[in-house]
Amino acid sequence: MFDRFRKAKPEPVEADPRPLIALGVQALQNGEKELAAQLLTRAAATTDPTLLSDIGSLLLECGRRDNAYTAFRRGADQGEAAAMHNLGVLYKQDGLLDEAERWWRAACEHGNTETHNSLANLLRLRGDPAGALRHYRLGAEAGSPDAMANMVLTLVAAGDRQGAGTWVESLISLGHPAGDFLRQVVSGAADRGEDEPDSASQPPPGPQNQSARRPEPRRDPIFLDVSDPLTTAEKLRIQVQNSDDPHLLAMAVEAARIAVEASRDDVAATAMAQGILCVLLRTTAARTGDRSALDEAVQSGRKGLAAAVSSNSLPGRAAGALATTLIDLYQITHDPDALSEAVTTARFAGSQHYPDDTEHAGALSNLVNALVLLHQQNRDITVLTEAVLHARRSVALVTPAHPRYPTVAVVAAQALTQYCLATQTLDAFEEARALAHQALATTSAGHPNRPTIANLVAMLDEAARRRAS
Repeated sequence: MFDRFRKAKPEPVEADPRPLIALGVQALQNGEKELAAQLLTRAAATTDPTLLSDIGSLLLECGRRDNAYTAFRRGADQGEAAAMHNLGVLYKQDGLLDEAERWWRAACEHGNTETHNSLANLLRLRGDPAGALRHYRLGAEAGSPDAMANMVLTLVAAGDRQGAGTWVESLISLGHPAGDFLRQVVSGAADRGEDEPDSASQPPPGPQNQSARRPEPRRDPIFLDVSDPLTTAEKLRIQVQNSDDPHLLAMAVEAARIAVEASRDDVAATAMAQGILCVLLRTTAARTGDRSALDEAVQSGRKGLAAAVSSNSLPGRAAGALATTLIDLYQITHDPDALSEAVTTARFAGSQHYPDDTEHAGALSNLVNALVLLHQQNRDITVLTEAVLHARRSVALVTPAHPRYPTVAVVAAQALTQYCLATQTLDAFEEARALAHQALATTSAGHPNRPTIANLVAMLDEAARRRAS
């Protein structure tokens, strides 16, 4: 079908480029990206701004980023709001924040509803909370679900729960997946022991689907002491940290589920139980690759944080568990919303600890991880600089004898390595290498994370040898 297009010399685009676009789409579906790119590049000679936006998006799928830039820019110059928005997305991804802001403002002025949310996120990142709030509100008022969700979070942070509640109900009416969770945060539903699912796609846990998604653990009364399920679950969580025994992990998850069920009438206990379950399900996902366990871990983390905020019961710890899980989710899905929520949650966790508390070191490490990933997404060196600052602070809060030290040290080493690569700062490289060696020296031989730390040490040592030679 495509032979005549492969052999034909380039010709001026037909008056109607849509046949070429249709052929380009079909070529993409057939996996022929090079042919699709040729067809779509010819179609991009059109002057129709609406089509240029669509063509640019298809060229991105072909891997032709430069051509997509050109198509979006030609459409944007003709006043096409969608092309302006997409052009801003590319500039944001490439770290050109001034250009991204310029085109997103233009898209907002030309009526692109969703762009208000993107612009608000950028303004918040650039230290303009008032501007961010204004565009969240404009987007929410125009019907953008994502802007509504962010409006809720912003108003809750400002203490305006009544205003936040209004937007939550609008959000739920639109079927937004975050609606139920945000309702719990705003209205304190967890105070009343309500345990609604976070989305319609996730059924409430029951015996029949629990047994289908995890191995049946041995009912060992030494571990599963139903007289104090919360303490039992916490003790098992600590044991799991230093063991790769899958049987022990399965029993710990079971104990945490029992603790969740037993704490329904106690909001503070619910916060702790859901937090423990979140950590254990995240561990399960990391060790088995079970994506459903990670999704459930995020839900448990959100419920735990909602209950902790409602009861003022260790919200920092609950936020830390959720932030770590969201980071894992982002690394699998590359969902920018998961990363944005991780950064916000990690910042909140850090704000809940005393500055000299060792718990603060863990919260800072979570934030460092999230910021490093954010830098990889937006290439903003100020984000990476902030990550290094927090990394150094986290290391200063714990001694090498502290159980948390290896994790804190290796996270700091990874952040400093990224900083070295981005800025060519050799002092940062040497600091990263020293921390990695200290992390390895303070990690027990059987610890599950030791191979990862050893790999980092080997990589940095090899880089040092190459630099020396």
